[in-house]
Amino acid sequence: MPVRTICLTLPAAPDRENEDAIALAAGIGVVVDGAGIPAELRRGCTHSVAWYARRLADGFCARLVDRGTPMRDALAGAIAAVTALHAGTCTLEDGSPSATVAAWRVDGAEVEHLVLCDASIVVRDVSGRAQEFTDDRIEHSVARRSRELLSARTETADPGTDEWAALRWRALEECRNAPGGFWCAQADPAVAAQALIGRREIDDTAALIAASDGGTRGFQLVDAHDLPSFARRASSGDLEGLAAEIRAGEEKLRTRADFDGKIHDDLTIVVGAFG
Repeated sequence: MPVRTICLTLPAAPDRENEDAIALAAGIGVVVDGAGIPAELRRGCTHSVAWYARRLADGFCARLVDRGTPMRDALAGAIAAVTALHAGTCTLEDGSPSATVAAWRVDGAEVEHLVLCDASIVVRDVSGRAQEFTDDRIEHSVARRSRELLSARTETADPGTDEWAALRWRALEECRNAPGGFWCAQADPAVAAQALIGRREIDDTAALIAASDGGTRGFQLVDAHDLPSFARRASSGDLEGLAAEIRAGEEKLRTRADFDGKIHDDLTIVVGAFG
């Protein structure tokens, strides 16, 4: 069955480098969401987050072309290849860029997907039902470790303060690629074994959508649209409309006292529509 590929990627702001990356091949869509962490947490590396995301996306996509290579193995190979590019210039144990990944691949009469960390795959079936596949271990593990660090302090740290931000970044680093924490692409190819994978019949599938967490904010965070609406409109190609709703919803985050994250995020969606 033919697949129609539709994609959109936008930086968080016009004057900022996009740290999301897309790679496409026949029957393949890859999204890599580079983690926008502070420079001091990647001080062992001379490369930018955007550099890492683009190299990883291209390497992963190139390995997916061989349908005999399992998706996890293709991701592991891509991580290893990018890690090798650091040789002689970086000390990765002192901190380096990392990323989350979502991808889909047509394989004969089936389509398969992979998710590593909090990027997402959204499946829309032929009846119009939508289902999201993502790994929320980052959310739960970082929140848990933040509470532990906060309880060990003699002074409180309020959301929105520098102390709170530093505590959150410390929790993130301690949970990254650690047992009981969360898993993302960085320097160790073994993390690919933690990726979530799935496979389904194309005849039962209207579309598969790979998205960065900036692309799923509309239904995950800002209530700009719900999951079924996102899946239906992405499948039809209305990516600019979805993006406009996400950006408008993000503006409302400025008035939320309980929100201490970034107002705007890089936004990437890659759709494989069937039929």
